[in-house]
Amino acid sequence: MKADTSLAAGEAAYLMGAAEPATSSVLISNSKYLNSPLFRDVYAQMGLKRDGHDLPDAYLIPTLSRAMGEVVDPARTAALLAAERERLPEFAAWLDARFTSNFTAEQVAHCAPGTLGARIHAFIADSGYEIDFLYKGEPRDDYEFLVKRRAQNHDIEHMVTGLCPSQVGEIALIAANTMANANYFSTDFAHELNLYGVVLMSTSLSRSGLHYPKTLPALLEGLSRGYALGAKQKKPLFMIRWEDHLDRQLSDIRAEFGFEDGPAPGYWDWVFQEFKG
Repeated sequence: MKADTSLAAGEAAYLMGAAEPATSSVLISNSKYLNSPLFRDVYAQMGLKRDGHDLPDAYLIPTLSRAMGEVVDPARTAALLAAERERLPEFAAWLDARFTSNFTAEQVAHCAPGTLGARIHAFIADSGYEIDFLYKGEPRDDYEFLVKRRAQNHDIEHMVTGLCPSQVGEIALIAANTMANANYFSTDFAHELNLYGVVLMSTSLSRSGLHYPKTLPALLEGLSRGYALGAKQKKPLFMIRWEDHLDRQLSDIRAEFGFEDGPAPGYWDWVFQEFKG
């Protein structure tokens, strides 16, 4: 027997009011996200699906990237970035430097135990993954450089913050970056930078609540830890040149940058399997 959770006519009328939405032969909305069939579809998939063992967690990310391309205005983003470059000399200097790197295991093999370099070496040597795994071409403008550098720093941010690459740790790191961006940039430009993460946070929360209730308190805790960590930052995490910190102990890095809100190693390891199937 199915539970009847529908509302009575009077209850529904109380919530809906007397107004009627506009009618049309096609879907109309003042939301560009709702008006995009691709964005609508991938958002629904990511928010409602279960996470199976058959596909990697990032399987829908390329589709989401295409959908983002339909709803983001590149000219507006470029204008906002130019305004931030003018307003923030530190940001302008970071853009002008165009610093990038491409780690190999050999480059950090000499680093002492407990250092960031040793952690990077273990990551590359043990997992077979790369630090520089996206946007490998030379950036043609400031925005492409920013995007490339965000990708290059991503795995290192997991290492230095202690926010692990579990389903919870990923969302916690997004929350940290969201707050750091919001504190540093104008509301409009931070909005552009945070759009992707907003989708990942909201759809992860939906999947957790709908299918994996045991993970929901952990996910809420991850959001809280990420918020606290990001709120203390003086600039976006992607602007930090972690290459200058390779020979420092991770504990010292965390103390300097206020990363104490990250959990102990292994804290969310149980989530990997609980958030599946």
